[in-house]
Formats: sequence, C-alpha cells, structure tokens
Amino acid sequence: MAGIDAGRAPISTAKVCVPARHNWVITRDRLMERLETGTRGPLTVVTGPPGAGKSVMAASWAATGRTPGPVAWVSLEEEDHRPDVFWDLVAAALERAEVANVPRRSAREHDIFCAQLAFALSGRLAPVVLVLDDFRPPAGSDLARDVARVLKAAGPVLRLVLTSRCDPPLPLHRYRLTGEVAEIRSGDLAFDEEEIRTLLAHHKVSASPASVGALRERTEGWAAGLRLAAMTMEGHPDPDGFAAAFAGDDHAVVDYLVAEVLDAQPAAIRRLLLRLSVAERFDAELAAELAGPEAGELFAGLVRENAFVVPLEHGWYRYHAVLGAALNLTLRHEHPADVAPLHRRAAEWFSRAGPLEEAVRQAVLAGDWPYASRLTVDGLAIGRLLGLSDGRPLAGLLRGIPDHAAGVKEPEPPLVAAAVALDGGDDEACAAHLARAERLLAGLPDGHAVPARLTAGLIRLVADCPTRYEDLRDLVHDLDRLLDDIPCTPSRELPELHALVRYAHGLLELRAGRPGRAGAEFKRALPAAEAGGDLQRRRCLGALALAEALQGGFRWASHLTTRAGQLPEVSTSPAGRRVTAVHLACAWVALEDVSLDEARDELDKVRVANDQSPDGLLAALHDLLAARLDMAAGRPDRALTALDAIGEDAAALPWLHRRMRLVEAEARTAGGAPEAAMKAARDAGGAEGAVALARVHLHERQPAAASRAVRPVLAESSAPATARVEAWLLDAYLAYRADDRSRGRRSLERALRLGEREKIRLPFAMARSWLLPVLRQDPELLRPHRRLIDPLGPMPRHPPEPDPDGAPAAVVGQLSTRELEVLRLLSRMLTTDEIAAEMYISVNTVKTHLKSIYRKLAVTRRGEAVRRAHRYRLL
Repeated sequence: MAGIDAGRAPISTAKVCVPARHNWVITRDRLMERLETGTRGPLTVVTGPPGAGKSVMAASWAATGRTPGPVAWVSLEEEDHRPDVFWDLVAAALERAEVANVPRRSAREHDIFCAQLAFALSGRLAPVVLVLDDFRPPAGSDLARDVARVLKAAGPVLRLVLTSRCDPPLPLHRYRLTGEVAEIRSGDLAFDEEEIRTLLAHHKVSASPASVGALRERTEGWAAGLRLAAMTMEGHPDPDGFAAAFAGDDHAVVDYLVAEVLDAQPAAIRRLLLRLSVAERFDAELAAELAGPEAGELFAGLVRENAFVVPLEHGWYRYHAVLGAALNLTLRHEHPADVAPLHRRAAEWFSRAGPLEEAVRQAVLAGDWPYASRLTVDGLAIGRLLGLSDGRPLAGLLRGIPDHAAGVKEPEPPLVAAAVALDGGDDEACAAHLARAERLLAGLPDGHAVPARLTAGLIRLVADCPTRYEDLRDLVHDLDRLLDDIPCTPSRELPELHALVRYAHGLLELRAGRPGRAGAEFKRALPAAEAGGDLQRRRCLGALALAEALQGGFRWASHLTTRAGQLPEVSTSPAGRRVTAVHLACAWVALEDVSLDEARDELDKVRVANDQSPDGLLAALHDLLAARLDMAAGRPDRALTALDAIGEDAAALPWLHRRMRLVEAEARTAGGAPEAAMKAARDAGGAEGAVALARVHLHERQPAAASRAVRPVLAESSAPATARVEAWLLDAYLAYRADDRSRGRRSLERALRLGEREKIRLPFAMARSWLLPVLRQDPELLRPHRRLIDPLGPMPRHPPEPDPDGAPAAVVGQLSTRELEVLRLLSRMLTTDEIAAEMYISVNTVKTHLKSIYRKLAVTRRGEAVRRAHRYRLL
C-alpha cells in the first residue's frame, strides 16, 4: 500500500476493512443511535465480555451509512499491539477508507509518525472514524500514550471508536470531565426481551413470553449465549422447555467460554477463576481465603481486565451468571474433590465477615448440615425460618435438610428440621423433631446452649401455643429470661424475636381476661413486627384488633383490620398459613356493622386458619362469635348449640365463661326461658350482665324492673362501649314507652353518638322495628346519624299505630326468615300442628318460633301478632 514502507510485511485485507455482515445479525436500532450520538464527539468506548456483540454492533453501524465520515477499521489481535505493527495497520486502514495524505512511517520514528498523522488528519474538513476493534494495549505502554496524543492533536476531525473487554488505558477520567467520551457498557449491549424475540424469530423459533423472560434472566442478555440458545431451539422439539432449563452449564456455552475466557488465562488466574465460582459474590479477602495469599495480587487485575466480572458495591463483585455456572461446572469436572472443602471454607469466612444467609448457603452446598444448623441457631435466625421476617431465602436453603442430619446428637439440626417442618405445614414432623431437640437440651447443663433453648421455646410458641394460662406463663417467662441472657449487638437486635415474645405477653394477658393490657402488649410488639415479615405484622395487627373488639372499640379494630388486609392474606411459606386473629377480628367488626354474610365468610376463614394452627382460645372465640351471629339472625337454638361446642379448657377461663353466659342469657330470653335467662345474666354480672337482665325483664313486660337494672350502666363511663350503647337504647325505649319523649330523645341521641363514634350498629339493627319509626318522626335527630342508620333499611312510610297506652309499639328485634314464614301461616289461621306439618318441622320448634315472634312484636296472642305484623307491613 502507498503509505507503507516497501519492506514491511503484507497486511491482510480482512484486518483493515469493516467485517462483512452475517445473515443472522439483527439490527438493534437503540445501539445504532448510541454509536451515532457517540461519534459526534472525539471518543467512543465500547466494553463488554467476549460474545457481548461489540464488534457486530460496530460493524452493523458502519454499514448503515449513518457515520459522520469514512470509516477506517482495524481488527486487532494480541500481537498487533506492538507499535510498529499497530501503526502500520492504522495507516493501511485509513488508506483503505480513502483518507488522503496519510504519512509514511519509518521503522523507528514512531513519535514523528504520530505527529505527522495527527497533523494530516487535523487538516481535513470532514471527520474520519477510526474503529480499533479489541483494543487492549498494556497499561502505561507507549502505544496507549501515542494513541491518546494522536486523538488530542487531531482535533475534532478524528472520531475514535474503541471496543475492548475492559477499559482501555487512556485518561478516560479527563474525557468524562469534559463530556468528550461516550461509553457503551455490557449492560447496554445486553439484549432486551423485544430484541430476544426478534432474534428467535430470525431463527424461526416461536417462544412464549415466559420463555423469553427466562432466557433474558439466565443469560443476562449476553449475545453469544442467546445466539447459541436460538441455534439449539431452532430444531428443538420443546423450545419452551429448553429455554426454561438453559443456563451456563449448557455444553455449547461451556465450550465457548472455556475457549474464549478460561484457556486464554495464565494458570494462576485460571485457578482463581475456578475457585471463586463457588461463591455468588466475592471480594479480595474471600479470594485470598479460597485461592491463597497470592490471589490478592491477581484479584485486582482479574476484576479490571475481565468484563465477565460484574462490580457490585463496596469492593464486592460477582460473575456474569452464565460464566459463573460454566466455571462452577468446569471446577466440578476438573477438581471434584476440591468443591466441598471450598464451600466449607467460604462458609467459615462468611460466618465471620458476611451475611448469615451466605454462610448457611455455603455450608449447605458443602453438604455440612450440622454446621449449617449451628450457624442458623447460634445466629438466632429462627425467625426467618418461621416466617417472622422476610428471610425466605434462608428457609429455602434449609428446606432440604435430610432426616439423617436431624438425627445427630446435637440439638441444632433437629431444631432446624422442626422449624422447616412447621414452615412446610408438617405439624407431626415438627413435633417429633422438637421433642428430640428438647430431650437433647435437657441433658445439657443450665446456662449452656442458650440460643438453642431460645429457639426451642420460640418454635414451641408458634407450633403449639399452650391454651392453659399457667403453661403459657411459664413459657413466656423462660423466653424473657433467655432473651436477657443474649447480649444485644447491632447484628443481634432481633426485632422479629422480640416482637414474637411481646406478642406472647399479649396472649398471656388475653387468656387472663385483660384485653386492655393485652392490647398494650400487642402495641409494644407492633413496631418490632413492622421491621419483620408480613406474617408477623399481620399477626400483631390481628391480635391488637381482636383485643380492641373485646373492649368494644370497633372503630379502632376496623382500622387495624384494614391495615392487616393490605398485607398478604396467606403467608408465603409452603403451608400458606392464615392468621386466625385477623379473620376473627374482621368477623367481629362485620357483625357489629350488621354485615352478616361477611361475618359468616370471615368465620369460615377462622375455622380454616385454626385448623392450620390450632389455638383453643381462638377456637372458643370463634364459637362465641358464631353464637352471637346466630342470635343476630334470629336463631337462638343454634346459638345455644354453638356455645355447647366451646371446649372445657377455654370455657373455664372466667372472662370467657362470662361472655358465654351473656350470649346464653340472650338466647334463653329469645327462646322463652326467662328464669334460665335471668340466672345467666346474673351469673355474667357487670354492665353487660345488667343490660342482659334488663332485656329479660322487658321480655316479661316488667318495664320498671328493666329500668332499675339498666340505670347503673348509664352512669358507668368505664363500661364497654357496646354495653353503654345498648343501655342508652334500652333507656330510650323505656322512656318513649312511658311517654317521656324528652328523656327518650336524650338517651337515644347519646346511644347514636356513641354508636357512630365506635362503629357499633348491631344494637340499632336489633331495635330497628321501634327505632326507625321514632327517628322518622324526629328528622333533626336522624339527620346527623344517617351514616349509622341508613344501612339498616328504608324508613317506614307511615309510623306504626300507637298502643292503647300511647307508647310506640315495642318491637325488640328483626324477624328471621323462618319466623316470617311461621307468621305468614299463622295469618292463614293454621293451628300449631298444621304449621309444623306445612314447614316439615316439629311442633316444639313452631312453639319456639311463636314465642320469639311474640317477644319481638311485643304481643301475647296470635291475633294481636297478625294485626301488628300487618301494621308493620311484615305480611
């Protein structure tokens, strides 16, 4: 060529021309635009690992005709970075691109040639693009310095494009400061899903969106890996299945990477590359641990010069996913005996310097389950296995613990096996493993194995929470003592464990019948639970809502259940456990809001949740609430049956027994058994018992006795909100009945205000028949409380006819569907026997319905019941 001395060796045309475009290459417009924008400035650097598509991209762009000037292309190899060879190639490439006045280069005067070249290029009017493909001169070399000088001296004419596996040894920081360098990195070169679809379509492969996504994730968009996958999928009988399984251990990928990356490395670097493949991430210290002290010097060069090593942060790195898998497979093939010891060394290193999950992962990969179990228990990570925090990766790692590992003479493996079994829903296996661990712990001296003892107690609390107050008290006290014995450090703040123990304190107060103190404990647990997992947060919110509901605070309980409802209803563990307390509180809130269908749905969920995680107290509360729901639906016989289902242990709790007696009093009253109802009400005692007793007196048409019974509750500000609402309602009814409308209005207004504030609607629904007509006659009282009253149903168009004594008709509850059917047959003058035959029920059941109808309509005879039902348009 004209610009080269005649004595120089001939230059291959292939090295100084733009590579031909292959038919399998797809045009990636976003990268073409990046190069077009970059070549408006002096320097464009394209870096990426082998097979990332650097050369293909640059060649495709050069062929588009969107370049700012002629393109001179140099394809470099390692030996081409000698100055004499390199500048000959550059001169030849410029001449081939028809760049005029390229100077001749003498054999030894590189400095003079570079100056002449820069001068010749600076005199051009139009830019020229010089692409140096695979430019990798040694750092600090004369060649790197001369290229930088030429680029600077040539001015704006020379547009240099460098492709390389790592950053070229040019002063890139200066170009970055002045905004004169465009950088295209491996992340930019990675294929996105749309480009993957285009590539597969080019190979006539039809793949599902899930398969495209899997390929993108597994290859990280690496061009060569995708091309190899597409070639295989082209004739594959199950391309989607292949895409789902494709990884760095595919033989074609391994062969490519071994040839392009591994075999090109010196022996020491090759050894380091293979040994680091046992870790998902690494730094210089871990490299020295796995490959010896000499690895420290090699590590800096490895991460600088190998584009398959991806920087993370704070000095940490990882392999590109495909390379990591290929290297690990190569290590297992070439040095199988080294794999387990390397994983064990990595586990010990991470146990001292890294996150617990990584130490446990390495121990599991080493097959050392006892060590993995000790790391987990001593690291107090049991909360992550039990779903108390968002540590699901740890649960996934230990889920495969074999039975033989749990059978050792150390308590930690069976404890981990118990937690894994509990997380997976295998309660029987959990109990067996936990029993073995507790036997082993019993044989150790006091004060030893504190983390293991704490772990056993926590598993016991979650797996089989004691129903008896004394047993739970002893367990909670043991957990408190063990937590105190563990020093609190920044790495051992353990919010999820403290939240669980505080939650247990709340359960203890709940079993003692102190819902106020229980709520205070649950509130203390909540901030720590918020730092944990969804299950822990949902459990604390549900328990707190339940404590509020037990105190009649349904406004706050509703708020808490709404917050809990924003979290996943089912835990992410394989067992998918629900949180019983949340559904129980939701059912209670729904019942007080007179959303009976919703309450039934929530109670069904309570039953399912309690089957998954049995709790005698919550099961008893379910039955108690079911009985109250039956009463709201007008089924007192079913309410009594539900109360009978409550277990003896729970029924022995004084506060729960008292609540059962309250529901029983209501059911006995509705069933026409006033003496039994009075006994149950007096046995219950307190404000709620007084209200229940007043209802019995009212049913027996003893308004004076009812007024005396309810009067003390009206002055008791500490009584539960539900009791006060019902007391003011009863007082209002009695006042209206006595034609004391002024007192009736005052009492009714207080009931309405308190009911609306605390979101208590059920007592108003039960009094609907007399309440709505009264409010219709008093729009000033109704208007501010429409949100509370409107859901109860439309106002009657006409007020009911007054009783002979001038008081409004006394209707103390809404008739059920069965009662309305009995009333309809009654209006046809059928006898009790005929009604029983018509409805296919017993005569005694008909009599029970009649008593309830008479009570609700405040009548004593059939004819009067039919007439009043017509007045209220019930027929």
